[in-house]
Amino acid sequence: MKKGFYFSLVVIISFCTLGMGGMGEGGRIDVPEPEENYAVNLIDQSDVSIDLEKFSCDGLTYFIGKLGRVEISVDFDKINSVFFLLQDKDVKAKVNLKDGKVIELLVDKTKPCYGVSSFADIRIEMQDIKRITIHGKIPKKVE
Repeated sequence: MKKGFYFSLVVIISFCTLGMGGMGEGGRIDVPEPEENYAVNLIDQSDVSIDLEKFSCDGLTYFIGKLGRVEISVDFDKINSVFFLLQDKDVKAKVNLKDGKVIELLVDKTKPCYGVSSFADIRIEMQDIKRITIHGKIPKKVE
């Protein structure tokens, strides 16, 4: 009788603790706190548009990519907009700079970008982005 009770107790405890772990992708999105608060408009590959604050790419406020064999970083302050084009296994980013120049970079397609909208926190991989328009920095609130 005691063996049956202990076995039942172990089974019940196992079922109760089974659901206590995180589900990975299905959990809460933790948006990293970037150095600067940038406001952007992001359009995904499904043409869904969303206005965001605290926008960053993997917590950074610059794009990293390859220009030929050179790895470069372009600060958000220098960028007007970025168009993304999925090509086979790569993502090409056409970066339109504020000075009128255009740079084409190959970027890491799985690198996540984060932001905060008025209704939700977001995470999106670069391969799922169609366009980003950077509106600029939002001044820090003085408390």
